[in-house]
Amino acid sequence: MTGKSQQGFTKGKLCLTNLIAFYDKVTCSVDVGRAVDIVYLDFSKAFHTVPHSLVLENLMRYGLDKCSVRWLTGCTQRVLVNSSFLNWQPVTSGVPQGSILGPTLFNIFISDLDDGIKCTLMKSADGTKLSGQVDTSEGRATLQEDLDRLEEWANKNLMKFNKDKCKVLCLGKHNPGVQHRLGSTWLGSSSVERDLESWWTTSSMSDQCAAAKKASRVLGCINKGITSRDKEVIPLYPVLVRPHLEYGVQFWSPPYKKDVDRLERVQRRATRMVQGLGSLPCEEGLREQGLFSLEKSRLRGDPITVFQHLKGSYKETPFLQGVTWKRRGIMGASDSWGDSDWTQEENFSQ
Repeated sequence: MTGKSQQGFTKGKLCLTNLIAFYDKVTCSVDVGRAVDIVYLDFSKAFHTVPHSLVLENLMRYGLDKCSVRWLTGCTQRVLVNSSFLNWQPVTSGVPQGSILGPTLFNIFISDLDDGIKCTLMKSADGTKLSGQVDTSEGRATLQEDLDRLEEWANKNLMKFNKDKCKVLCLGKHNPGVQHRLGSTWLGSSSVERDLESWWTTSSMSDQCAAAKKASRVLGCINKGITSRDKEVIPLYPVLVRPHLEYGVQFWSPPYKKDVDRLERVQRRATRMVQGLGSLPCEEGLREQGLFSLEKSRLRGDPITVFQHLKGSYKETPFLQGVTWKRRGIMGASDSWGDSDWTQEENFSQ
């Protein structure tokens, strides 16, 4: 099982569901006057330092035998320096990069991270955050105990937290602003933190609208790099620019009119880039291109997200449920194979 807290590389889970599920609990506590601290944790080179021996133990715990998982062992590598090769060295850590199997193995490895955790913990692959109420001495002690458990898990599994990047965000009007410790290191505080490419702040969500800056820069590159001003150039906008303006918007929907206008200005600029549309009103220019305003897109996306949640599209499903792996051909003790020797079969039974 990946645990209920894992949302990364998991069927039916998205960055959006991660943000909504976690911060809904946080804001509910703050709305009733509680003080909440969020601890953002960062593993140091997480995908590169996963010990193979511990991954194999977890795989066998899920029912795979030694013969089925030995392909992960015995890997070697060497380095070329000035036309000369160094000696072959064994590879004892890390998961395959740029593959489907790599994230799956990492999820299996990190699946027991939330064992014994009492506060709210959420994972998206190696991105982990922990929140707890800190307006009572009991709540502060519980949060610190959970941090101690996470440090103990990291030491046991040969992983390291990058403690310089681990920060605490204090929320609530009467937050005492206590310091928290990870191992022997006291964690620093922050007023703004980036979480899954979304910005969470102690003041307002207006900071998230900084996405307009990045979208505007991309639009500027299109303007300078593409000489054509025909309507055929406009497909570049929804592919390269608009995603920056709409990523996770059901979570951080702009709260003020000035924020709405800031985002819409980027789209109006894209409309005026097309020859013959520069003098038209924004709505009419968008209609000519088969587009509609970002505000209308949000109004449409909100009920869709609610419907999918009520329908159960984001329901928690056990990891590896209905998924079996089999080898092509006959499995023998002397076989040697890699990722291409495997096929994945999915059983969608409820």
